[in-house]
Amino acid sequence: MFIEEIKMDEFNHAKKRFAKYVANYDTNIGAIKLKIVHSYKVVNNMQYLCQKLNLNQEDSQIALIIALLHDIGRFEQYRIYQSFEDYRTIDHAAFSSKLLFEQGLIKEFITTRKYDRLIKVAIEQHNKYQVTGNFNERELLFIYLIRDSDKLDNFRVKETETFETLLNVSKEQLELEKISDVVYEQYLNCQLIYSPSRQTNLDKWLSYIAFIFDLHFDVSKKYIKENNYINRLFNRITPKDELTVKKYQELKQLSLKYIEE
Repeated sequence: MFIEEIKMDEFNHAKKRFAKYVANYDTNIGAIKLKIVHSYKVVNNMQYLCQKLNLNQEDSQIALIIALLHDIGRFEQYRIYQSFEDYRTIDHAAFSSKLLFEQGLIKEFITTRKYDRLIKVAIEQHNKYQVTGNFNERELLFIYLIRDSDKLDNFRVKETETFETLLNVSKEQLELEKISDVVYEQYLNCQLIYSPSRQTNLDKWLSYIAFIFDLHFDVSKKYIKENNYINRLFNRITPKDELTVKKYQELKQLSLKYIEE
């Protein structure tokens, strides 16, 4: 594996400390286990991007540490609120940054302070609707790396988890729903779906697939194409309403065309 072919002293240290940190939480709880698995899967996605983009050893280490720690606040978020819904609790990216850099948790994972700024801005920006702020080219590299790595695992999660887990509805209930006009228009315009505009669970489902429109690197789009994720996710359900079926298939074809470009 790529991760074993290069010296990963800082990352290996961080990985050991991460395993020790998450052991403080009840891994029998499905939500906790899901986020542990997600963290490691995002690391795997980051490996893929680092390799495809020919990043040097130093940048690869920084990127992998960012991937490992990007959701570190999720565990405390769930312990406190029993929820991962940021709009009802806290912004998990900002909370992760607070734990790491205001409360000093970063010192547990990486010995040098050389990369703190890069790690901090990347984690804080990874869940934002759009990247906002004054960042230099190097900072933007790591911001876009974690945003893409995180989104790529979204497709695995959305294929493997039940609709009850993802949306708190059954497949049968989801198939009876419709696509709101505002989400339909955003999707047709190849836009990332703005969360507050979602009105139905079917809107939410489509918003997950619409992550393709925010992928920064061409190699990320290639990853989606090679894994056939567009077909695999769209084919998970068959809407019952005739007009909704037509819209749903239209958006599917648009998505397939988009990742070919």
